Amino acid sequence: MCFTSMKKLLSAVFIALLSSFSFAQPEQFVSLTLCSDRLLIELARPEQISAMSPYSKNPLMMLDKVNSDKPILEAQLEKLLPYADKTLLINETFYPQLVTQLKQLGFRIIPINDSPQTAEQLFEFILQLGEITGNQQHAKRLVSQLNLQNFRLNRPLAETLILSDTGVVDMFYPQYQTLLHLLGLKPLKTNLTQQNFSLEKVLLSQPNVLISLSDKQGYSQQGELLSHPLLQDLFKNAPLATMPLKYTYCFDHGLWQGAERVYNQLKNSPL
Repeated sequence: MCFTSMKKLLSAVFIALLSSFSFAQPEQFVSLTLCSDRLLIELARPEQISAMSPYSKNPLMMLDKVNSDKPILEAQLEKLLPYADKTLLINETFYPQLVTQLKQLGFRIIPINDSPQTAEQLFEFILQLGEITGNQQHAKRLVSQLNLQNFRLNRPLAETLILSDTGVVDMFYPQYQTLLHLLGLKPLKTNLTQQNFSLEKVLLSQPNVLISLSDKQGYSQQGELLSHPLLQDLFKNAPLATMPLKYTYCFDHGLWQGAERVYNQLKNSPL
């Protein structure tokens, strides 16, 4: 092939490539778990979101932003086949077999494994997701905003008990440790567990602060305990705060929103 012919061929290829880039659709994302729903809807532009999990339409599980117009998808192979050209956000721990099948079929997958154990790890993940979705500036603003928020109460030695509709929470989970750290509180020294959980144990533990996580959506023994007269009397003149469960479902920016709600309830309460 002569030089002129080669030049014409390269020119044609270059024009074709430019045309393909011009008409290429922006990358779109599918979220398949609650925690990825919450982060994706916060960071991505609406046109970047192709579908979300069924949790995304539940205001008791989502934060300020709830899915109002995107299709919902179950994490099932046959449901995902039409989305082969999208990028999937999925928890590999929850769906190991499905993830293996999707990878074999060539799907692009971003693992959302709820792996952050500290605020710093969460911030790093938010920045990574911002880069993946092309929304770096928004991700940086969110991290800066979270870093600047200060909800520390003037109770440096206050031992805190967190109860939910399902009983006493495991304070070793990182989201509860982070919530207390944001508020400047500390967990109870007494190790209350689901196994030894009772009104007597709660009263004997003598917490300085009680945080109640409740959606008040139905009866439960633990939920009834939260309104027991003895427990209410214990906290008649002591700090008591309530907030919806959704703020602790994921290790994400919801913890800061929950901390703000607790802070506003406790900041003027008696020491």
